[in-house]
Amino acid sequence: MLYTSAASLSLQTHLVDTPDDGGDTLTSVNDNGFLMPNLPDAPGIQGVRSVKIRDDDIMFCAFPKSGTHWVFEITRELLTGEIIEDDVTMTQTFMEYVHEEKYADLQSPRILNSHLLMKHLPEDVLNKKIKVITVLRNPKDVAVSFYNFLKTVPFAKYKGEWKNFLRPLFQGKFLYGSWMDYVIDWEQVKKTNPDLPVLTLFYEDMKQDQMREMRRICEFLGVERTDDFLSKVCDNTTLAAMRTHKNRENNRSSVFRKGGVGDWKNWFTVAQNEWFDQLYQEKMAGCHLQFKFTL
Repeated sequence: MLYTSAASLSLQTHLVDTPDDGGDTLTSVNDNGFLMPNLPDAPGIQGVRSVKIRDDDIMFCAFPKSGTHWVFEITRELLTGEIIEDDVTMTQTFMEYVHEEKYADLQSPRILNSHLLMKHLPEDVLNKKIKVITVLRNPKDVAVSFYNFLKTVPFAKYKGEWKNFLRPLFQGKFLYGSWMDYVIDWEQVKKTNPDLPVLTLFYEDMKQDQMREMRRICEFLGVERTDDFLSKVCDNTTLAAMRTHKNRENNRSSVFRKGGVGDWKNWFTVAQNEWFDQLYQEKMAGCHLQFKFTL
């Protein structure tokens, strides 16, 4: 069954068809006030909260379409010290997509993944102070990538036009809410939990100097890798290489689309850009983070 029926959902969840500015709707699941993908047999927030966290688990957190599949693959190879050419993706341990039983027996250390806020994650992420890697990408490219992704995945049932997508996206009306709220929430988590080991990566920095950022990841994980190995990781995690490896058993074309920086210039109209820049200044006024919108 491709879509979850309303009758099969718990009392705290229900299907939502949210219209964009042109009237086309995007289907999601309202899970206790938070919009989630409408996936069959997904564990939901309650299922995520109940996951048993190990002391050496690594939590990988990012808003959708922030380059998470790419950075996950890089991190996996740095952690294991192996060049990996398989079809495993971060979906294997995507906490709100698959039930815990699917990854409960994986060898430690596991890299767990989520697009959720800290309050939705298991309490032991904070209690056990496991390592957390967050990935941030400039929101304009996030918007373009998210739009193209949602147009291709069946669970969203979205057929809208770009011109009608941008405003409700940044107003938090679609899946996972507002990008601004997500970023600000995680910054607050870091501020109020200074003893939680968090590494913040910027997608654009990874694109600009992957070797430098991989050394940061290695230092955070407590592993040592040679420059020769890092160079091999670079070669094995190009968009072309990942498309080859990850498309063997499933169609991941919607995940590995372009992977660049600045594609938003091909999509944003002058009016959209002005509207977004004003909203960004209002919502992110107190945020110290600096994003690169071009390289």
